[in-house]
Amino acid sequence: MSTPAILEDLQAAFPGWCIWRSSAGRMWATRNGRRLSSLEIYHGLCQTLDADDVTQLAQQLKNQEETEKAL
Repeated sequence: MSTPAILEDLQAAFPGWCIWRSSAGRMWATRNGRRLSSLEIYHGLCQTLDADDVTQLAQQLKNQEETEKAL
């Protein structure tokens, strides 16, 4: 998958996440309807992510997918 260029593309690519831009301009994503266990967090999964821009957030979300698949 190529890196999503805009917020709407990012939301479409990662439907399990609620994604938004804060009033300070930072990008945020939090998991929809799923709380992580302590074990999942220990292994590197995050409930909420933040980044400077869409590209960085997309990479973090891809990393989360890869980590989750490895569990």
